[in-house]
Amino acid sequence: MSVAKLVFSIVTLSAALLCIAPVQLHGHGDDQILIDALTEELARKPDADLYIRRGELFRHHQEWAKAGADFDAAAKLEPKLEVLDFFRARMLLEAAQPARAQPLIERYVERVPAEAEGWFLRGDVLAALGKHDAGALDYAEGIRRAPHPRPEHYLRRAKFLAAAPDPDATKVLAALDDGIVKLGPVISLLEYAITLEIDRKNYDAALARIANAMDHTPRRETWLVRKGDVLLKSGRTSEAVTAYRAALAAIEELPPRYRETVPVEKLERDARASLTRITAN
Repeated sequence: MSVAKLVFSIVTLSAALLCIAPVQLHGHGDDQILIDALTEELARKPDADLYIRRGELFRHHQEWAKAGADFDAAAKLEPKLEVLDFFRARMLLEAAQPARAQPLIERYVERVPAEAEGWFLRGDVLAALGKHDAGALDYAEGIRRAPHPRPEHYLRRAKFLAAAPDPDATKVLAALDDGIVKLGPVISLLEYAITLEIDRKNYDAALARIANAMDHTPRRETWLVRKGDVLLKSGRTSEAVTAYRAALAAIEELPPRYRETVPVEKLERDARASLTRITAN
């Protein structure tokens, strides 16, 4: 069974267990309700899927010994269950034991090469071991195999490339652009790309990316402030003033329910502070 299918079966099972969990457990938190319900079910009849589910809940709470014991119990019931290598490896990685996780995820990828999540996890393990180039390669392979790769997959691949020895900014940007082409102007990808362009002092490229973002969003105030920041860095002060004023105008046009929020209030303060500094100079 693939990781995705098993996770789906676990989620479905969790919903069912929440429905049958004793009322007196209410208030302990959903995870504790599930753990107690799973423990009762396992006392009646040991089951590998139930052990995995409880082990995943323990992993979520960083109770590594309990999680490991449940995965071991599942393995005794179904020794050929390949997906256990994945869950064990993920637990060990999160427990800061990537060296112990590596042989498990290596075996999982070898046995289930079509499963994209295995490639992503192996990439994370390799990066944790300082092998960022290899981690980026595994993420590229996982992206190729994933039916629907997510923005974080492209972002992590790019960050692994950036963390490798002698990083090539062109390759990092290409990895981000691959995600932007496939998924559209996702903010996390655009923000990282803009930061890289600014670090390279390639201000025109950063401004072009900001323009692309503004073309694809109805809310422009954040990008206008970002534009002002880049223009200011590039020495184009008068254009920066125009951008900051446009941002303030856009904020003024927002309905109160959007304007009177902490992020927008901070954005407004930042824009006004930048204008004040420019005027003072």
